[in-house]
Amino acid sequence: MKTTKHTTRMKIDPQEYTFLLRGLVMGDRINPNRLIVVLIDGLSNEVAQRQLGYMEGLVEEGAALRARVKSVLPSLSRPCYASIFTGTSPRVHGVNTNEPTARLETLSVFDVLAEASHTSAVAGYHWMSELFSRGPYDLVRDVEQNHNESGITHGRFYHQDEYPDAQLFALAERMRRTENPDLLVIHPMGCDHAGHKHGGESREYAGRAAFMDGILATVLPVWMREGYQIIVTADHGMNAFGFHGGPDEAERITPFYLISQRLSSSRVTQDTIEQTELSALFCDLLEVVPSATMRPFSPSRKAQWFGL
Repeated sequence: MKTTKHTTRMKIDPQEYTFLLRGLVMGDRINPNRLIVVLIDGLSNEVAQRQLGYMEGLVEEGAALRARVKSVLPSLSRPCYASIFTGTSPRVHGVNTNEPTARLETLSVFDVLAEASHTSAVAGYHWMSELFSRGPYDLVRDVEQNHNESGITHGRFYHQDEYPDAQLFALAERMRRTENPDLLVIHPMGCDHAGHKHGGESREYAGRAAFMDGILATVLPVWMREGYQIIVTADHGMNAFGFHGGPDEAERITPFYLISQRLSSSRVTQDTIEQTELSALFCDLLEVVPSATMRPFSPSRKAQWFGL
């Protein structure tokens, strides 16, 4: 668990969809080399396949590819964030627990983009700022960041686990429109928060995943129309007791959905991607060269997915 958990019952307000939808405007920009990554904190693969009906519908219709990701160990949030965006294991990047607050020394996707004169934006939990921008996190200084010269270019961060997912997507959408970043990362905490409070097999956890699917069904059509490549995945899962960190499948196996015009075919695949492959995949989709320390995305899988 990341912060003190509250015991009040989670309420899902359908009006949140309406407020978000009002702010979305179909644009005319086509962004084939830009990427949006939705990193849903704490969502297990099994629950995703049961509750993300909109995403599964895209797969069924051939508009998205579905696979799965195996997280690093320990399957804790901060080590997983570090591995997803540096392409290295905890043994290499040195983040083995949720406690370190310093910025990583290992090169990340955000560093690679900055060095290539590309931009990034993150709407996410404050640990993302600590790892890839600056740390320890200062609530007043770091909650809003603009035009950083290294690491994350633009950021909007929150520090309470119960921060509303729909509000976060609104902040992200605002940055997408105003800054037009090459990489946009959106990192909602609702599923993780519900899982810690109620367990990974609870009604509340499933309900929060279903609510996230509704948000995705609202925003993805806009992004798809504008030609974005989109990845929806998670950092780790959640066990029945409301914990994660170990090697069990419920804690370690997470969903992966990819929408890209570059795919040779969109389908369900049995592939299990190592979490440390993701950063190189991000770079490939963004057409920048991964750092030498990043684990390459599987060449055989790349050939199969993209016909290369």
